[in-house]
Amino acid sequence: MVTQGIEASRVDALAGLLEEIADAHGELLGAIDSKIEAMKSADTERIRAAMLKERDIVVRINEREGLRRQLTVNLARPFGISADRARTLSARQLSDRFAGVNGERIERAVETMRGLTDQIAQRNHVAQLISQNMLRHMKIIFASMTAPAGGVGYSQVGDTQVAAGDRIFDLVG
Repeated sequence: MVTQGIEASRVDALAGLLEEIADAHGELLGAIDSKIEAMKSADTERIRAAMLKERDIVVRINEREGLRRQLTVNLARPFGISADRARTLSARQLSDRFAGVNGERIERAVETMRGLTDQIAQRNHVAQLISQNMLRHMKIIFASMTAPAGGVGYSQVGDTQVAAGDRIFDLVG
């Protein structure tokens, strides 16, 4: 269905908004990659900065997604589509409704987001595994610091073992 006038400008705005959301997903992927690199080098300040950047990008994506839903509801209204149904329209359904160049733009933006979303999920899984291992090691470190004499320590291969001597906190006061 070809749109005219105000609907055409709204479809153009929707396509632009989807492209903006896709770009933000690319930024998010970059922030996650930066966080993982910082984790690998144990650079806590870079980890913190990357996490803050991630948070800001996610907030921006969520805001833009809210605008996308509102715009979709406004576009669907003339077609007799309820607001609830409009919020759940797939990209394919949107592009079919709004044929032409903007329909193709909508499809391209959504395909870009799909690819980036898969990559983001993979990178987040890597970051989760790194974090889990870091926490496991931190528990061992704190156990050795607070264990009674003869408490937990490390073997030559990195396994925990009973250690002799004083607790670290007793030594430093």
